[in-house]
Amino acid sequence: MEVLIVSRTRMKNGVCCGGLNLKTGEFIRLHNEKGGKLSVDAPFQIGQVYDLDYKTAWNVRPRPHIEDKEIQPSYCLRRQMPVSDMIRTIDRLVDVPKGDFDVIFNGMLNHSSYAAYISPNAVPNYSVCFWRPNAPLSKSEFMGKVRYRFNGNNISYVGFQEPVNIIPAGTLLRMSLANWWSPDDITEKRCYLQLSGWYGL
Repeated sequence: MEVLIVSRTRMKNGVCCGGLNLKTGEFIRLHNEKGGKLSVDAPFQIGQVYDLDYKTAWNVRPRPHIEDKEIQPSYCLRRQMPVSDMIRTIDRLVDVPKGDFDVIFNGMLNHSSYAAYISPNAVPNYSVCFWRPNAPLSKSEFMGKVRYRFNGNNISYVGFQEPVNIIPAGTLLRMSLANWWSPDDITEKRCYLQLSGWYGL
């Protein structure tokens, strides 16, 4: 089946690559054939279309991280899709929400002075999505890492694209939720919102 690579993001000791099934519109997160994360030298780049077979990873994580898929090693690169075609393809296959935070992740995002997040008390049915925000995102930094501000909220940026100072309202974005995490044994574990990348800038 043909899968369009829509994101490539940073992970500790690896990369996370997101795909879109060009026939069904299914979101997938590519794992290797053993269910492990991809190494930093994994070939998948944004805009590439691969012919590959996949199945639900044996170690798929609980909701919301339902997109984990083991890919078979017999994948083949078919073509590179221009950004303009990517945007049209995503709009054709996916109902991309437009608006504030309440239109993504089943309206379950919470807000804090640190970042937007999902709480264990209300978990959405998915962990990746596309989105067109109704206000611009502005670049900032926190402890040496790039973040973006949106309507008073902080969003970590985890992509490989060169950061821009302003992402205009209405830009097609790819968003994701990080793994469940807590800084200590007292605070609840949360999935923090991440910006994977953007298209068309």
